[in-house]
Amino acid sequence: MLKLGLRSVLAHRLRFVLCTVAVLLGVAFAGGAMVFTDTLSTALKKNFSISTADITVTPASPIEAGANRPATFQSEVVERVAAVPGVASANPQLLVSDVQILSPDGKPIETYGLTSFGAAWTRDSRNAPFKVVDGEPPSGVAELGLDQSTATRVGYDLGDQVRIVTPTRSVTAKLTAITTPGLSGVSAGAPLVTFDATTAQLLLLGKPGWTSISVAVAPGSDPGTVRKVIAQTIGDSVKVRTAPQVAADGEHDLDNTFGGFSTVLVMFAGLALFVGTFLIVNTFAMVVAQRSRELAMLRAIGASRGQVTGAVLAEALVIGVVGSTLGLLIGIGVAAGIQFFYQHLDLQIPTAALQISPATVIACYVIGVGVTIAAAYPAARRAGKLPPVAAMRDDVALPERSLLVRVLIGGFLLLMALMLALIGLNAGDLPGAVLIGLGAGLTVLAVVMISPLISRYVVRALMWPLGRKAAVTLGRRNAERNPRRTSATASALMISVALVSGLLVIAASAKASINQNIADALGSSELVITSNGPDSFSTQVADRVGKVSGVKSVHEVRQQAGQVGDTAVQVSGVSEGTLDGPIVTKFDAGSAAVLRDGQAVLPRNLAKALGLSVGKTFDLAMTTGKHRLTVGGILAPNRQLNTVVLSLPAYEAVGGAPSDTVLYVEVAQGTEVGPVGATILGQLKDYPSIQVRDQQGYAAGARGPVNGILAALGMLLALAILIAILGIVNTLALGVVERTREIGLLRAIGMDRQQLNRMLRVESIAISLLGALLGLAIGVAFGASIQAAMVDNGLNVRDIPVLQLVIAVLAAGIVGVLAAVWPSRRAARLDVLRAIASE
Repeated sequence: MLKLGLRSVLAHRLRFVLCTVAVLLGVAFAGGAMVFTDTLSTALKKNFSISTADITVTPASPIEAGANRPATFQSEVVERVAAVPGVASANPQLLVSDVQILSPDGKPIETYGLTSFGAAWTRDSRNAPFKVVDGEPPSGVAELGLDQSTATRVGYDLGDQVRIVTPTRSVTAKLTAITTPGLSGVSAGAPLVTFDATTAQLLLLGKPGWTSISVAVAPGSDPGTVRKVIAQTIGDSVKVRTAPQVAADGEHDLDNTFGGFSTVLVMFAGLALFVGTFLIVNTFAMVVAQRSRELAMLRAIGASRGQVTGAVLAEALVIGVVGSTLGLLIGIGVAAGIQFFYQHLDLQIPTAALQISPATVIACYVIGVGVTIAAAYPAARRAGKLPPVAAMRDDVALPERSLLVRVLIGGFLLLMALMLALIGLNAGDLPGAVLIGLGAGLTVLAVVMISPLISRYVVRALMWPLGRKAAVTLGRRNAERNPRRTSATASALMISVALVSGLLVIAASAKASINQNIADALGSSELVITSNGPDSFSTQVADRVGKVSGVKSVHEVRQQAGQVGDTAVQVSGVSEGTLDGPIVTKFDAGSAAVLRDGQAVLPRNLAKALGLSVGKTFDLAMTTGKHRLTVGGILAPNRQLNTVVLSLPAYEAVGGAPSDTVLYVEVAQGTEVGPVGATILGQLKDYPSIQVRDQQGYAAGARGPVNGILAALGMLLALAILIAILGIVNTLALGVVERTREIGLLRAIGMDRQQLNRMLRVESIAISLLGALLGLAIGVAFGASIQAAMVDNGLNVRDIPVLQLVIAVLAAGIVGVLAAVWPSRRAARLDVLRAIASE
């Protein structure tokens, strides 16, 4: 049967080309994602296997601290570690991210997604996380070191003045040392600026402190034993690990990071393949119908039902194997291309050979072959039911089951979807939105099941405005003739349009909510200052802005990650008076005055999630430890303060970093805002990432990430949409083969090529619009439902982007026209006499 299936595919290869393409595209997406993430993960894991220390000591933080605001300890801990028996040397280190390196023209250098780091020059070069290439160690604020890759790429030489921006200030210093990039850990291969120890603490932290200790074990001592002694000596305030443990932890974190990224990409590949199943189902259904007499002949000469079914499945196996193989090769090629691009950016990024693991190869074949066989099975099963006597008839019709079972299953799924949506609306917040999303998925499946019942009537209504000309009527009736086929083809496009329209509704609602929330929240602050690079910036910026002529007041807001119980939160510190005008606030309970007493103010949704109310206490975990706070007020939803809010003194007391996140600037009465903003920018030329915007500009910037996310998701969905379009092309092309004799008769009785083209275009447009309108209804309904569930989480304004949705429907109609081009040309080239004589 496998041999027969292979010969059948070769004999009808043009009929299976688009099936193979659908499998190929989905597998290429999945395979490329897995190969690229495995390769990058393997390269980065090398960073942790090359440790410069026998033992590493780091602060034990109650929360996972970022490299931009790390947990630290004092020199006293270093001295205690150095005194432990078996320790040859204890080398304190300081490594902080979000350091900006400026090019000679004053603009931030291009890092191609890598984070720039600042580090302290170490006491012992043997344990240093970098090596000196040329020059002398820097000394004081006026000198620094720079990694060789960055210096070469930007054009800096020893003796040049280099401008940088650190978390605490902007500095111009002489380049006295060229170093390697970081040799291990998170900074490996990244741009690196180095200072002497005292200067590094001043510029990177703004206070004394170290982020780690590199310990060299004395000859003859066991690192494991020394590690235990250090842990017992210092206590729970530090985390002590040997080099293998550091490597294992780093690899574990990378696996989590890249595993999640790879999973997301594979999910989109799975969506594309799911859409492709409709193409495969239709192809095999039509091909089996066209070859009914041939398959019945196999039964007549002795083939069993199972053998006929196996022959059709063998064809699916061949297509799945070919598509998976080509897809895997293309995916590997794309991953290699991305790797080649990064290797030629003149960055010292760790590299590794392409990682084509057995798991990736197996997964690609399981996905590609499995989807193809599963999609082909219904047609193969029907082929096996053909009776041998059918071979003696000229016309053989495959038996079709009643739609009753499909309708019952679809109705049940639709009921379940409605229940999930209602529960989600009642629950609200993110859990409610997730339930509504699951309901949307069930609704899609329900409509797929039910659509054959309604497709005939919907197509008739959609095509009514096109009139009753012969070509239009024939095209409409062709779409109505086989509702299962029409529905399956339209369903692929329906899924894509449902996702796109749902995202459009959510994105439009998010942008409208941002506009309203910012307008409601920004009171007397005419200008808002933020950073376009690192999220935070030096407090020097606020000092300079306050001295600009025309500025009435400057209000600071600082922000840092924290944790309450198992819930990750953001913690804000606000300067005196920030909530009394610059930010407009409404309190459900309490007032802003409680901040002066060191109490916390929580937004309503966070207080609800944590089960807190005014007067209750809670433990806030920061990098400095746990801190007991009292709830003094509950805020109504406020986009600018969706955090645990503290006064600046209280924020600093719990360990908040001394750098600002946002500045709200009030302009003196009678002063024009524009010139004041321009003057402020002129005073901050050494902070090139600082943005000074009025309220409208700030709102536009806040909408930017929404547009970026929408564009990224649109690109990921483009593959599914492409496969849906191929499905329409495939159905029309096979329909031409199936109706060859019919088309010949139409041409014989007077239909010209233009009318034939119009007939196929009408059929294609009908299928496209059916899928688009069903998808539009599902997407808009559930997009609006998710907005309703998230009304207290920032999506408080519903906006249905009618124009964009109308454009989406028109685009579906254009897709229908374009999808008919190749099949109609093929039909027009048919020889009339040969077509009439065909069986």
